[in-house]
Amino acid sequence: MPSMDSTKPKWQLPQNPIILATESMARRRMFEDAGILHNAIAANLDEDALSAAAAHENISPTDTASMLAEAKAMKISAQHPSALVIASDQLLVCEGVIYGKPKTLAEAKTRLNTLSGKTHELVTAAVIILANQRLWHIVKSPKISLRDLSEHDIASYLAAMAEEAMLTPGVYMIETLGAHIISKMEGCSYTILGFPLLECLEYLRRFGMEARTS
Repeated sequence: MPSMDSTKPKWQLPQNPIILATESMARRRMFEDAGILHNAIAANLDEDALSAAAAHENISPTDTASMLAEAKAMKISAQHPSALVIASDQLLVCEGVIYGKPKTLAEAKTRLNTLSGKTHELVTAAVIILANQRLWHIVKSPKISLRDLSEHDIASYLAAMAEEAMLTPGVYMIETLGAHIISKMEGCSYTILGFPLLECLEYLRRFGMEARTS
């Protein structure tokens, strides 16, 4: 069940429950903070295998992110056909290379050395599925620039991040310690966090979402 204060108004749909197909705490917190009544269910796909297959077929980052988001939503929709299933996926692209989450601190260090002083894109795709039919789809690509990082900067930052360094492809979270390594952001902060919330809410309002107290 959603962990929300029952005394406050909740934004919900008149007929369909909302399921957020994610295990990301940042995306779940985004929906909770916005007062959206929902359940969160992880799709548990092998995203690395799907991304590798897309790379082998030379599929663009935009199409790859869209494919991954839709695969998550479709899996959950098959199990909950009456629910409006929302999913997203985000890829970090720098100088034409797609990067996934680092698996070790050593890989995180290499990633920061690669991104240091450069601007990269966060290709972010989101979909809404109902009964295995896609109702809505969007792709946004905000840009992030990292400042020039010295070896000392990187070592100090990774020591502070610890295991959280492996949670995002860019080795940063803008809402916490990422502020120490980022020099510039272009785009909506919600999208940078992994989900284009404002655009999604615009669609959900057209679908009938409104605030209710019961």
